[in-house]
Amino acid sequence: IGLSKFAQVSLTQVISRNSIDNPIFPSYGSNFSLSFQMSGGPVLPGNVNFHKWNLQSEWYVPLFNSSRVTLYLNSEFGYIGEFADNAEIPFNDRFYMGGTGLGYIATTPLRGYEDQSVGPRNANGQIFGGRAMTKQTAELRLALAINPIPIYILGFVEGGNVWETWKKADFTDLKRSAGFGARIQVNPIGLIGFDYGFGFDDVLPRDGNPDGWKFHFVFGRGF
Repeated sequence: IGLSKFAQVSLTQVISRNSIDNPIFPSYGSNFSLSFQMSGGPVLPGNVNFHKWNLQSEWYVPLFNSSRVTLYLNSEFGYIGEFADNAEIPFNDRFYMGGTGLGYIATTPLRGYEDQSVGPRNANGQIFGGRAMTKQTAELRLALAINPIPIYILGFVEGGNVWETWKKADFTDLKRSAGFGARIQVNPIGLIGFDYGFGFDDVLPRDGNPDGWKFHFVFGRGF
């Protein structure tokens, strides 16, 4: 991937609505957010010209009339458009997917796959990020203990993908995974836990076999 110099000025606006009952271990409610980022364009200076959209909806549904068992549903969509034809998008502003989403480049988590392993690649097999993405998650959560130390276990199924452009996006072509995990709140450290996920689809190396089991460590982040 060649290196380019960018002069970039961006403006970001986020619209959100949140009705969840707990920021760390929600058991009911919903969370909707729409973010819009404008870089360059008709107003802002610089040689970077694009607009970026992210839409996310989260639902928390208590099951069996209990706050200890919760169904979590999540849908995410992302799109990057150009203000000018053939505009170059900086690599750190593109969409990446895989792993737990940790790292110096913002990445959409997808358990069961390595960090930033899902998405378009160049002729050398290097991930270069995309301009369209989606991810869908369903997760069943069970609270083993709430006080004094919250301990939760979970099972999940996920599917997501990143495409080079919107025209190349196929929202039925998702990289699928399933697995289980656990979370514990340890003060003053915060939330720690793990996920163990199985990637059902071939990502890298492209040998026709499933990506297999991956262990993911989770630290300092809410559910």
